Amino acid sequence: MLGKPGLKQQLALAAAVLLGLAAVIFLALKGGRGWPSGGFNLEITFPTVRGLEVGARVRVLGVQAGEVTRIRIENNQVVVGVRLEQDFSRVLRSDAQPRIISEGLVGGQALEIVPGTASESIEAGASLAGVPPPDWEKSLEQLTDLAPRLGRRMEASLTGLDDLTLAARKSLENINGGQGSLGKLATDTRLYDQLVGLAAQGQDTMLAIRRDAEAMQSVPLFGSLVRNPDRLLIRPECKARSWWFPEGDLFEPGTAILTPEGRKKLVPVGTELAKETDGNSEVVLAGYCQSTAGLSSQVLSERQAAAVMEHMRREFVIQKTGWFSWRRVSALGMGDQPPPGGQKPLGPAPRLEIWLFVPGK
Repeated sequence: MLGKPGLKQQLALAAAVLLGLAAVIFLALKGGRGWPSGGFNLEITFPTVRGLEVGARVRVLGVQAGEVTRIRIENNQVVVGVRLEQDFSRVLRSDAQPRIISEGLVGGQALEIVPGTASESIEAGASLAGVPPPDWEKSLEQLTDLAPRLGRRMEASLTGLDDLTLAARKSLENINGGQGSLGKLATDTRLYDQLVGLAAQGQDTMLAIRRDAEAMQSVPLFGSLVRNPDRLLIRPECKARSWWFPEGDLFEPGTAILTPEGRKKLVPVGTELAKETDGNSEVVLAGYCQSTAGLSSQVLSERQAAAVMEHMRREFVIQKTGWFSWRRVSALGMGDQPPPGGQKPLGPAPRLEIWLFVPGK
């Protein structure tokens, strides 16, 4: 028969149980991530956060950087608290732009932070303004309104082309069959009038299709999908001014991060753009570059153009021409493509071009 355990055995068993409970409680509180390695907190304000939850991932340039720690409502705004690893304090700038993204087609929501271009690093506890989530419902409603019109225009255009082809085929059959002569056919104004009418109908229909397609560019989220470099950069009805910069004069190598020297070089251009007050003027920024590690030339050139656009909008307010008037500012990524319409490049790639178009001057 076994004897009762001694006092030492009882104390050892109690200590083991206590250690096990402490470990379980610690892992539950820390989510199984082990001992903390330091970090810093930020607060991000959004008008709304659809589907974002506490514990959601936070990424910087696609790299896992932290997580959402709390969500609260304050002054009709949603304040999202995040905890980031300390290493990312050297990457994020004071003008960093957080936005809510979707993790795949059926995944949850996450936070993506674009590092920014300012010279000052971000400080722990700083408050950032988040980019409002896209209004998919409004965009889809606008697209739904445009799609049937575009479909009807295309159907009418195809019908007109069928009629024109049928008329031409009958004319050739009559000639081959010996009915009439080329001289008589040439003087028969009825066939000529029919062909001219069909051609005019097809031309009007194609013009309407082009107008509807251009209207789609104003739809949020879908505008970039139908962006036309020819329409943005070829403006025979406008007086054009242009500037260009080698990539190395503006950005850190192979990135879309503006350097302090690059921001200084943009000051004269930003000043000139701000002076133009014609409400019908437009500004286009076009990036040209080669592929680099991890990014395609198309993506890198578009991000570089967008970085300069945001900097110019913020520092020189180039999107405004008066107290209540605005003008269009577009960022275009050309990648390794040549300028549209056979135009001569302003300089060797990689480069960034800035164009100011003023109608009727």
